[in-house]
Amino acid sequence: MRRGSSRRGWVLFLFLLAGIIIGSVAGRILAAYFDIPLFTESLQIGTEDNPLVLDLEIIHLVLGVTFTVNFGTILGVLLGLLFYFKS
Repeated sequence: MRRGSSRRGWVLFLFLLAGIIIGSVAGRILAAYFDIPLFTESLQIGTEDNPLVLDLEIIHLVLGVTFTVNFGTILGVLLGLLFYFKS
C-alpha cells in the first residue's frame, strides 16, 4: 500500500462532504424560488420512524440516521467528484 493513498481517501471524503453540504443548501434555495418538482422533491432514507432503541434501565440509548437527498445533493456530489479528479 502506498503511503499517500489514505491521504487521497480523506481528500475525496472532504470533497464529497463539501459537495453534499453546498448542494443541499443550493437545492433548498432553488426549491424556495422555483416551483419545479425537480427542485422541490426530496427523498428521505433512514430510520426516521423506527430508530434502534437500547434500554438498559440506567441508560436509554436511541440510535437513528436519516439522509435527505434532493437534486442539489446529487449535483453537489457530482461536482465534488469532478473537482476531486481535476485536482
